[in-house]
Amino acid sequence: MKIRSVILVAVTATFLLSSASFNEINAQQKTTTFKLGFSEKFYDDLDFANRFPSEIEVIKQKQNDKAKIANLDVLFVGSSSIRGWRSVYEDMSPLKVINNGFGGATIRDILYHYDIVVKPFKAKKIVLYVENDISINAKIELHELFDLFRVFANKVKSDFPDSKLYFVSFKPSPARKNIEYKQVIINELLKGYAQKQENIEYIDIASPMKASYGTDTTLFLNDKLHMNRKGYEIWIKVIKPELLK
Repeated sequence: MKIRSVILVAVTATFLLSSASFNEINAQQKTTTFKLGFSEKFYDDLDFANRFPSEIEVIKQKQNDKAKIANLDVLFVGSSSIRGWRSVYEDMSPLKVINNGFGGATIRDILYHYDIVVKPFKAKKIVLYVENDISINAKIELHELFDLFRVFANKVKSDFPDSKLYFVSFKPSPARKNIEYKQVIINELLKGYAQKQENIEYIDIASPMKASYGTDTTLFLNDKLHMNRKGYEIWIKVIKPELLK
């Protein structure tokens, strides 16, 4: 793929592991600067501090339940496909899990709130699924997005060197059919990156969600973006065996 080759060559940033220097926040102008490398930055005008405040507060309160978060097998973190997976506790049994999905999160939201939604939860395995950085109105370039996933991976490696991180592929959906080619590119980048790293695995949920005519439309709710139970059953079938290994 020519497009994939261009993107692969373009991503050459050196990543910062220090949590203190990964971003700069201008509260007055409500902007955030994500440092992707020593000379590469991504400037973001999303008001992260005021996005999904009630959901972030719920996650913050989980830290107070020491019994619930002790000896965690798996932390699920991500956007609404994770948040909406309300049966994940039963579906992943006997694994002890926490679901920290929130809103229509982007990887930038998760990095911004990392010290709340990830760091306090010392899990043996961390499952990341987040897809909203690729949307119709998204301003972020694919190489910048890939860099942000790697920033996340480096933060996890620094904080939890013995834990395993799982990147779940972007899922295809009828609502985002016109930008699915971007999802294919980022999935290939994440897959290639995971193959070269220790303690990182890539889980492909995109392929089993396909039918002969394209994306299986029977897996989705009426909005054609979020999954119904049939869609989640595919995720269980694919993801659970990986986590049980």
